[in-house]
Amino acid sequence: MNFVSWAFAALFLVVFAARLTVGRRKVESPYVGVLLLASLVFYGWHIPAYLAVLLGAASIDYVAAIAIGNLAPEQQRRRRAWLITSLVMNLGLLAFFKYGAFAVRSAEETAGLFGATLRLPEFSLVLPMGISFYTFQTLSYTIDVYRGELAPMRNFPRFLLFVSFFPQLVAGPIVRASEFLPQIPRPRRLHARVFYQGVWLLITGFFLKMVCADNLAAYVDEHWDRGYREGADATFALWLGVMFSGQIFADFAGYSTIAQGLGYLLGYRFPDNFNAPYLAATFKNFWERWHITLSRWLRDYLYVPLGGNRGSRGRTLLNLLLVMLLGGLWHGAAYTFIVWGAIHGLCLVGERLLGLHRPAPRPWLLRAAWFAVVQGAVLVAWIYFRSSTVSGATTFVANLVRGAWRAPDLWMVQALVFLAPIVVLHAWTWLDERGRAPALGLTARAGLAALMVYAIITLHGGTSEFIYFQF
Repeated sequence: MNFVSWAFAALFLVVFAARLTVGRRKVESPYVGVLLLASLVFYGWHIPAYLAVLLGAASIDYVAAIAIGNLAPEQQRRRRAWLITSLVMNLGLLAFFKYGAFAVRSAEETAGLFGATLRLPEFSLVLPMGISFYTFQTLSYTIDVYRGELAPMRNFPRFLLFVSFFPQLVAGPIVRASEFLPQIPRPRRLHARVFYQGVWLLITGFFLKMVCADNLAAYVDEHWDRGYREGADATFALWLGVMFSGQIFADFAGYSTIAQGLGYLLGYRFPDNFNAPYLAATFKNFWERWHITLSRWLRDYLYVPLGGNRGSRGRTLLNLLLVMLLGGLWHGAAYTFIVWGAIHGLCLVGERLLGLHRPAPRPWLLRAAWFAVVQGAVLVAWIYFRSSTVSGATTFVANLVRGAWRAPDLWMVQALVFLAPIVVLHAWTWLDERGRAPALGLTARAGLAALMVYAIITLHGGTSEFIYFQF
């Protein structure tokens, strides 16, 4: 079951009916119970046994946070012991399921480099959906309690709802306890403005996913392997890279927008996760616009604890690189993801060395040149992200740099139709940030929503899988 399925539509309609009927203020236990039951059904639909993993992770942090909260600040050693228990157990589950097979393959390959033959037992498990996302959510909760920034939640069903809330359970946004838990006891009524905004977000998200991402995916999936051939022309390699850049944005931003819309309709707000990332003129700004909730998580729970920019310049640069390498590994157990993270890390380091990460008046030519560098590096990094091997991706990039240029084929131009809405979205955001975009009235929004619904019905692509479900 996923957002683009009839089973999910039926589940959501049942929950939305409860939104209209169960409890007057929607803070009552029956309504919370309906949300929790629906969330567990949604998650267990994939592999029911993996509910035990979700419940185990939630239980660990629930108990650890209460234990930390019950200890006095001066009992630092015991408080730290509970925090370490939470970290080890959660990261251990993540490592076992997500990185076990990768560790086995890496050990065998490393032994081969030294002329030895190592055959370890085959390690193959289906990855629990969303384990990367809810692990980060529960970890941030325990850490915030340890830091004294959040009081422990002593109602387990409500805490479990925070961990398992189905609109954003399997692919984010990464919602923190401090953002979600205070919303549970907040009285909520379904006002017309809230309903319209929720529906608008749903339509926008489904349009990005089903029309833009899924149609771009059809082109990318059919032709991507041609980019691995030595001597492939640069025009084709560039076209593929641009198509995938649009696909992954529309796919993930579409999911996040759908999640926000579902949350709105059920009475909950999620933080924004995307803000036109291909407008970014610096690498720092790219990570302020792309997967915003992950960027904040990495900053607050990795970069700052490592020392952030409080130490020497060399230590700051090392922290940046290490965080991005870990961010790449978080996306998947493959060397291609590590290279993707390394590219972004090295680019952030180089940008800081040049002093281009700071907002400052600069000649327009320098701004334009650095924008081209930023977006070019982002595109190259996406090639590694999409590729199955580092060597294949490197050949792909070499074709992009050294290949011959020619006029694009007609079908390549036709594919740009599904990229155009993404360009329009970025252009509108650019205008809005400069106060030049006119406000959309209710009539204009309704007309635009009708066009998107028509496109969803008539132009939807053939796939329904979300890229980030695999993480």
